[in-house]
Parts: sequence; C-alpha cells; structure tokens
Amino acid sequence: MGKRHKNRRPVFTPLASQKRVGSRLQGPLSTAGSNIELVDWLRDLLPEHLWLAALADGIGMGAAVGVYNAFMDALDEFWTHKFVALGLLSDFGLLSRDERASFLQKNSQLVDEYFHRPLGRILSLYPDNPAFWLTNSKLLESEGSVDPFVELARMRRLVTLLAPGKDQFAGRIRAIPLNRLFKHNKLFVAKGLAVIDLLPKYPMGLTDEELFLVESFARSTIRITIEHREQPDLFAWSKYFWRHNYDLLPCQPVERKVVGGNPVGSENAQRLTVCLQGNAIAAREYLQELRAKLRLDLYDPSHGEVLFGLFARLTRLYVLMVEDPYLWARDVSGIMLRPLAETAITFSYLCKAGSTEDFKRFIEYGEGQQKLLMLHLQDHHPDERSLEGQSSEQVAEEIDIWPELVDIELGSWSKKDARRLARDAGLEDFYRLVFSPASSDLHGSWLSLKSSNLVRCAEPLHRWHRLPTFSEPPFFVNTAIAAQAIYLRCREVAIMSLGYPPGANLQDLTVDESPRDSKNFAE
Repeated sequence: MGKRHKNRRPVFTPLASQKRVGSRLQGPLSTAGSNIELVDWLRDLLPEHLWLAALADGIGMGAAVGVYNAFMDALDEFWTHKFVALGLLSDFGLLSRDERASFLQKNSQLVDEYFHRPLGRILSLYPDNPAFWLTNSKLLESEGSVDPFVELARMRRLVTLLAPGKDQFAGRIRAIPLNRLFKHNKLFVAKGLAVIDLLPKYPMGLTDEELFLVESFARSTIRITIEHREQPDLFAWSKYFWRHNYDLLPCQPVERKVVGGNPVGSENAQRLTVCLQGNAIAAREYLQELRAKLRLDLYDPSHGEVLFGLFARLTRLYVLMVEDPYLWARDVSGIMLRPLAETAITFSYLCKAGSTEDFKRFIEYGEGQQKLLMLHLQDHHPDERSLEGQSSEQVAEEIDIWPELVDIELGSWSKKDARRLARDAGLEDFYRLVFSPASSDLHGSWLSLKSSNLVRCAEPLHRWHRLPTFSEPPFFVNTAIAAQAIYLRCREVAIMSLGYPPGANLQDLTVDESPRDSKNFAE
C-alpha cells in the first residue's frame, strides 16, 4: 500500500475521534448540525454577490470597493430594516415602492453608472430579480435590444469567477461587505484574535496565509449575518436564479472519454493491454501448475478443496478483469473488485488463521444456503426453477450432506464481519481501499452513481448539475493495479503458508503520466 507521510497533519477529524451510534460513525459536528440546513456558497450565496462581482470585473477590485461603499451609503438613507444592507441582490428588493422612487430620484447617475452599466442588461433576462427596479428601461431601449447570447456569456463569466468561493477574486468579493458591519457598529472583534491586527491592512501587505485568515473570518461572519436575518424566504432570489437558467440555456453534458491524468491515456492503453494479457496468461498457467504439482488428502480433501476453490475463483476474477476491456470501466471494475477482494480476504484468513472449525463452518454455510434455496423452491415456488434450471429435488441432490442434517446460517459463515476477517488475514489495507469503496459499485449507492452513471453539465449557469449518461466511464489504472496486487498478495500468502510453488513475475502496470498510481497498492 502507499507510504504514510509522517509530516502530514489530518485535515478532518480522524476516525478514532468519530462517535459510534448504532451503525453510524458521527463526527463532532454531526449532532450539532442535524437540525440545521447548511448554507451552500454556490447554491445559496453566489447569486447574491453578482452585483459586487460585476462591479469588480468592470472597474477593478480596488475601485469597486470605493464605489460599493458610496452606493451603500446612499442606500442607507432609505434603509428601514433592523439589519444592515450588504449589497446583496436581495437587499435591493427590500425597499418599498416609495423608497425606491426616492432613491432613484436622488441617485440616478450613480445607479446608471455603477449598477445598470455593469449588470442591468444581464439582469433584464431575469425579470423577477429583486433588483430589477434598478435597471433603467430607457437606457435599455437606447442601447439596443438585449442579445441573450452576449449577456448570458457575461453572466457565465461572473458565475465562473465566483464559483471557487475562496480564491483571490471570490475571496475578496466575499470580504467587501464586512465594511458595512463595521461602519454600522454591528461587529466587534475580541482583543487577542490574530485577525484584529490584520483587518486594517487588508488586502495590502499581507501574506497568503494572512489573507486567507481575514477572508475566512469575513466569509463566516457574513454567512452568519445573512442566516440570522428575519426574512420569510431567505434565498428566494437564488432559487429563482438557478431555476430560471434552465429556461434560458440548454444543458451541455460533458461525456467523459478515456483520457490522460489518472485515467489511462491512449498512448499507454496499448502497452497496458499487452501487459494485462501477458499477466492473465501467467495466472492461468500458474493455476495449471497447481493442479499438476499439489496433492490433496484424498481421505479428507475438503480442507484443500476449499483453498483450491478460493484461489481458483481469485484467479478467474482477476483474469476476467484483465482480459476483457469492457470490464475496465470504473463502475464495472468496482463490481469485479468487490468479490475479488472478498475472496482474497477469505482465502488469506483461512491460510493464516483458519482452524478446522473455520473450514467446517465455511462448508456448512454453503450447504445451508443451498438448502435454503431448496426449501424456498419447495415451499413457496414449486413450479419455479433455480438459476441453473433445477427443481427443488434436483437442488437437494446437489447438497453433499443429507439436507435434514444441515443447519441454515443466516449470518456470516465466520461469525465475523468483513473488516475483522480482513484484519485477522492481514489484508485490512485492501478492506479499506478496495473492498469498502467497491461495495458502492456493487450496491449502486450514490458514490457509484455520481462517479459512473452521471456526468456534469458544463454550463456554469446550470450550476454544473449532473445528467444521466450511458458513456463508458474511464478505466483508471488503479483498478488494474489493485486487482493485480490482490492476486499477488494471495499468491504470496499461499506460497508462504501452504507451500504453493513460486510463480512467474507479472509485468508492472506503471504508466508514465500517473507514476503515483503504481505506489498505492504496490507494497
């Protein structure tokens, strides 16, 4: 497995600090946030900052701060709410009809120059936006008809600039409204906080770490301020903005291809195919060698048969994966890796720690499952057949023990869960990095769906939502490396514990464009 970086500090709460409640592991903030709907920057807050972004994009960040404060000072004269106006798009919709008329009469030039010019034409495509009254209809007519392609391209640019949320542009935009809280004495910073000495200098003369500290403080402060506003529908504008974009623009699904980066690139595909096919041949030949050289205890062959069967299944799953390119896609490879890892865990456990009772339970569990199928056919579906086309009587004949003497185990054969079995087998690394993630593909959970069955819409104004796809997900080289590592680890266990013969070396699957991939499962 990959080497642990000694100096890497955990970013999130480690597993040891998670609290187990039933079948769930809860982080320290889980309970606190259980009744809170989290505010999302892209979904909820980005549309509110479009005026600020358009202003900064049009006249520059430095000039925009001065204009912003002048504009908000003018607005404050007509502001009657208890909370401070921050220059959010929704703020402009909170003025009454009379207040709007008075504000426009006194500040028409300011509005035309610093609201209509940077954003007015764009917002005309959103007739229900809360700041629509700031758009000068006469200017719109004199400027000519609004071209949706031109204006939506400008809106797309603003959304793309703001989307990162914490980079140089968006981070500064989100920090600007902090001015208004200080101006209205709504914000007091406790002495001793590192940020208190940085705020007067921001953004000039600060290191990247200091900039991030100030902007992080600003983001959390502004978010909390917005959340505590007493408004019936706090994010009505954001909901309208994203939903209306569906009416303005079609989706642009990005179908993924087999490309470079972590997925296998075309320049490496041929070499990998040759390597995988050669390794599959070697694995087949090794299984033939086992049949020729190893001897079972013919008086009681069950112990050897179980191990032979598990290793043969391991080999078959590995060979199927590497020989068939249709099984290389991320979702299907996960479906294949899951039983491959489970077989490896069972095989290694029985090799290293399996007692006579373990082998007995393993066999009895399988016989019990066969009896369970036989009884389902007999009792509830007498006219049906098994997947192999057998009746209940024929299934009974396949059971090695008289069915009346067979117990049916409804739990696991080992009385241990897969994680404990993997730990005892020395394969806990495969459990964590292969078995558990691949279970998502086997069961079709959300993790698998968003990785393999959905693609992003490339339209920024659609919030990069997901769309269904039938395109083949890319083949990631790590899936092949994982499969090969599982096979080789089990072969090594068999050689050391069972006296299996040494096998031929398999070809390395490292690709030049992603050298780190080969390290994750190589050790």
